[in-house]
Amino acid sequence: MIKLKNMKLFKVLSFTLVLLFITSCSEQKDFNSTKWKNWTESENRPGLRWQMHKDLLKKYDLEDYNKEQVLNLLGKPNSETNGEYHYPLGYTERGINTGTMIITFENDHVVDIKIING
Repeated sequence: MIKLKNMKLFKVLSFTLVLLFITSCSEQKDFNSTKWKNWTESENRPGLRWQMHKDLLKKYDLEDYNKEQVLNLLGKPNSETNGEYHYPLGYTERGINTGTMIITFENDHVVDIKIING
Protein backbone atom coordinates (compact mmCIF):
# COMPACT_ATOMS: atom_id res chain seq x y z
CA MET A 1 0.00 0.00 0.00
CA ILE A 2 2.83 2.42 0.82
CA LYS A 3 4.58 1.65 -2.48
CA LEU A 4 1.38 2.46 -4.40
CA LYS A 5 1.08 5.86 -2.66
CA ASN A 6 4.75 6.59 -3.32
CA MET A 7 4.32 5.67 -6.98
CA LYS A 8 1.30 8.00 -7.33
CA LEU A 9 3.22 10.80 -5.63
CA PHE A 10 6.18 10.18 -7.94
CA LYS A 11 3.93 10.37 -11.02
CA VAL A 12 2.29 13.59 -9.84
CA LEU A 13 5.65 15.21 -9.07
CA SER A 14 7.11 14.05 -12.39
CA PHE A 15 4.15 15.43 -14.32
CA THR A 16 4.39 18.74 -12.45
CA LEU A 17 8.10 19.07 -13.20
CA VAL A 18 7.59 18.31 -16.89
CA LEU A 19 4.74 20.84 -17.07
CA LEU A 20 6.87 23.53 -15.39
CA PHE A 21 9.72 22.82 -17.79
CA ILE A 22 7.49 23.07 -20.85
CA THR A 23 5.87 26.33 -19.76
CA SER A 24 9.21 27.89 -18.87
CA CYS A 25 10.58 27.15 -22.35
CA SER A 26 8.51 29.92 -23.90
CA GLU A 27 11.18 32.28 -25.12
CA GLN A 28 10.82 36.01 -24.46
CA LYS A 29 12.72 38.70 -26.35
CA ASP A 30 13.22 42.39 -25.72
CA PHE A 31 11.13 44.56 -28.00
CA ASN A 32 13.07 46.05 -30.91
CA SER A 33 11.17 48.39 -33.22
CA THR A 34 13.44 47.79 -36.22
CA LYS A 35 13.25 44.00 -35.92
CA TRP A 36 9.46 44.24 -35.40
CA LYS A 37 9.00 46.35 -38.56
CA ASN A 38 11.31 44.20 -40.69
CA TRP A 39 9.98 40.83 -39.49
CA THR A 40 8.56 38.44 -42.02
CA GLU A 41 7.32 35.04 -41.01
CA SER A 42 9.95 32.46 -41.91
CA GLU A 43 11.23 29.12 -40.69
CA ASN A 44 14.16 30.65 -38.81
CA ARG A 45 12.07 33.34 -37.00
CA PRO A 46 8.46 32.08 -37.00
CA GLY A 47 7.40 33.72 -33.72
CA LEU A 48 9.73 36.69 -33.25
CA ARG A 49 6.91 39.19 -32.77
CA TRP A 50 5.15 36.80 -30.41
CA GLN A 51 8.32 36.60 -28.34
CA MET A 52 8.56 40.43 -28.24
CA HIS A 53 4.92 41.41 -27.67
CA LYS A 54 4.93 41.13 -23.85
CA ASP A 55 8.01 43.34 -23.56
CA LEU A 56 6.43 45.81 -26.01
CA LEU A 57 3.27 46.09 -23.91
CA LYS A 58 5.29 46.37 -20.70
CA LYS A 59 7.62 49.12 -21.97
CA TYR A 60 5.17 51.19 -24.03
CA ASP A 61 1.80 52.44 -22.85
CA LEU A 62 0.21 52.20 -26.28
CA GLU A 63 -3.13 53.45 -24.98
CA ASP A 64 -1.52 56.91 -24.77
CA TYR A 65 -0.51 56.71 -28.46
CA ASN A 66 -2.14 58.07 -31.58
CA LYS A 67 -2.06 56.41 -35.02
CA GLU A 68 1.10 58.22 -36.12
CA GLN A 69 2.98 57.17 -33.00
CA VAL A 70 1.87 53.54 -33.42
CA LEU A 71 3.01 53.59 -37.06
CA ASN A 72 6.38 55.05 -36.05
CA LEU A 73 6.87 52.35 -33.41
CA LEU A 74 5.37 49.28 -35.12
CA GLY A 75 5.28 50.14 -38.81
CA LYS A 76 2.44 49.54 -41.22
CA PRO A 77 -0.09 46.93 -40.03
CA ASN A 78 -0.78 43.80 -42.03
CA SER A 79 -4.37 44.96 -42.39
CA GLU A 80 -6.56 47.85 -41.31
CA THR A 81 -10.32 47.52 -40.89
CA ASN A 82 -12.96 49.56 -39.07
CA GLY A 83 -10.48 51.62 -37.05
CA GLU A 84 -8.32 48.62 -36.15
CA TYR A 85 -4.72 47.78 -36.99
CA HIS A 86 -3.94 44.06 -37.24
CA TYR A 87 -0.35 42.94 -36.63
CA PRO A 88 0.47 39.24 -37.11
CA LEU A 89 2.65 37.90 -34.30
CA GLY A 90 3.64 34.57 -35.83
CA TYR A 91 3.64 31.24 -34.05
CA THR A 92 2.77 31.32 -30.36
CA GLU A 93 4.93 28.33 -29.41
CA ARG A 94 1.76 26.42 -28.56
CA GLY A 95 1.44 23.93 -31.34
CA ILE A 96 0.48 25.48 -34.65
CA ASN A 97 -1.38 28.46 -33.15
CA THR A 98 -0.57 31.89 -34.47
CA GLY A 99 -1.09 35.19 -32.71
CA THR A 100 -2.42 38.57 -33.77
CA MET A 101 -2.31 41.93 -32.03
CA ILE A 102 -5.32 44.13 -32.74
CA ILE A 103 -5.08 47.82 -31.89
CA THR A 104 -8.39 49.69 -31.91
CA PHE A 105 -8.57 53.45 -32.48
CA GLU A 106 -11.20 56.09 -31.84
CA ASN A 107 -10.54 59.63 -33.08
CA ASP A 108 -7.01 58.52 -34.06
CA HIS A 109 -6.12 57.46 -30.49
CA VAL A 110 -5.65 53.92 -29.18
CA VAL A 111 -8.60 52.75 -27.08
CA ASP A 112 -7.97 48.99 -26.93
CA ILE A 113 -5.27 46.39 -27.53
CA LYS A 114 -6.10 42.70 -27.91
CA ILE A 115 -3.78 39.75 -28.29
CA ILE A 116 -5.43 36.81 -30.01
CA ASN A 117 -3.87 33.37 -29.72
CA GLY A 118 -5.55 30.92 -31.99
